[in-house]
Amino acid sequence: MFDFDGTLVDSSTLHAWAFRETLAAIAPGCLAAFDYEPLKGLSTRTAFAKLGIADSGELDRCTARKQELYRDAIKAGRLKEYAGAGALLHTVLERCGNNFLVTSGSLESVNLALDQLDLRDFFSGIITADDATLGKPSPEPYLVCLRRFRLPPAAALAVEDADSGVAAAKGAGLRVIGVHNSSIADIVDIYFPSLVALGTALRERDQRLCCDTA
Repeated sequence: MFDFDGTLVDSSTLHAWAFRETLAAIAPGCLAAFDYEPLKGLSTRTAFAKLGIADSGELDRCTARKQELYRDAIKAGRLKEYAGAGALLHTVLERCGNNFLVTSGSLESVNLALDQLDLRDFFSGIITADDATLGKPSPEPYLVCLRRFRLPPAAALAVEDADSGVAAAKGAGLRVIGVHNSSIADIVDIYFPSLVALGTALRERDQRLCCDTA
């Protein structure tokens, strides 16, 4: 089970930019203290709430504007996948595994990104913010995925890059592989600095198993 933003795609800079542009236009009082880092992995609406925006109407306006800016950036080709993302997803399929996407991103934004980057066909199932009442760090998105696709937690792994995602996966009873963010290395089951390193480890593991059974 793969997280999307910050795990498979290098979207942090775009998200941070869209948040700043939105705050500057709608809630400039929140802009000076803005820091995207603690918001990683949260849904857009939850992130704005954590920034101190309490009014429901203002939350709606901020959420809609930020998502519009982010989607426009995707359409302009500004979103890039991390090196090794496609190869890793292919390796999992090649070894008779299945890939699932579990993200706090909205369905529209995620679908747009998957199509733009030609990643959709790698996944057997996709869970977005539209499928769960609560987003990460709640375990609900992962629990929805486990139930919907009848996956036993013991046979699944989560790949995450942020504290909120790790908490969500652990809460669902999953083992967690961390990538890209060394600050989570101590709270995951195993950590790799990149998807390339993770893919290499997976292929080397299979080679060792083949040698052991030969």
